[in-house]
Amino acid sequence: MAKKTGLLHYLLRLGYFGVFILPRQWSFRKFRSMMHASKRKYTDASLPEIKNIYDKIVIGGDQLWNCKVNYYNENNFLPFVEEKEKKVVYAASLSQDFIREDFKSTFRELAEGFSYVTSREQRAKELIEETTTLKAPRVADPAFLLSAEEWGALAKDPPEKGEDYVFVYQVQSDVLVIRFAEELARKYQCKIIYCPFPLKKQIHCRRHPYLSPEQWLGYVKHARFVVTDAFHGTVFSIIFNRNFFSEISEYGKDTGSRITNILEIFSLEKRLLTDANARNLIDAPFIEYAPINEKILKERSEAEQHIRNMLGAPETSKA
Repeated sequence: MAKKTGLLHYLLRLGYFGVFILPRQWSFRKFRSMMHASKRKYTDASLPEIKNIYDKIVIGGDQLWNCKVNYYNENNFLPFVEEKEKKVVYAASLSQDFIREDFKSTFRELAEGFSYVTSREQRAKELIEETTTLKAPRVADPAFLLSAEEWGALAKDPPEKGEDYVFVYQVQSDVLVIRFAEELARKYQCKIIYCPFPLKKQIHCRRHPYLSPEQWLGYVKHARFVVTDAFHGTVFSIIFNRNFFSEISEYGKDTGSRITNILEIFSLEKRLLTDANARNLIDAPFIEYAPINEKILKERSEAEQHIRNMLGAPETSKA
């Protein structure tokens, strides 16, 4: 019996890998091939070699300095690059409300090894400035550095283009999101497109266990509504001017400040979905994007100036 159970588990894992993991890896590899990246790929072991190759090293990324997620990987601080002027950070993301007490002194030492630091979340700015002697101005998430038109050019139109649908994108399946999407679709007579798939409560929808980056962009771009618990689900809903609702799931509570911060930046706090407001949120007015688009342009302009400063380029004159 034990052998049969072990074989079943093995076959299930093999099936999961073949259905979900391999296609996703292939589609992301294809997407990355469009980027102008170095031919050399670095590992944690070979990463120190970059110190003698590049004049300036810019790091950044979602949850870059979230040491809980990154398991205190000091390579994210480039400690092997001794020349401080070489190292800069764009949109450092901590995605947490605190830095562990036993890591603060190490964090201070590593972070102060950079000549220029910017942060992505307001809370990250506060934590960096409280813990170190650095100034860490908040800048836009890198996704906002491209316009909706530029991102849209990469998007693949979904088969449902031209139809009304609710696009649900979840990191963790949650009954609240499933029920809300179902009610929203019923009220506005929309289809439901679900990525990856609903758990805990089955509903009538089209399921996508995985989507390529181009497909995912297309589904967000053409959705009538987006319901998500993901930070970048929220970001791209704003970029594409979609009517959206964001939830902070139980799984995402530790990093929930990412979502609340982006909503506050664009005065969209009322789009946060909770158990308490779900019923009223169904009737929420559509988002007026004119002032938000102006804010995006301002955020992008300020971010670009920080990047020029990091690279030592002259400041551009303002009209």
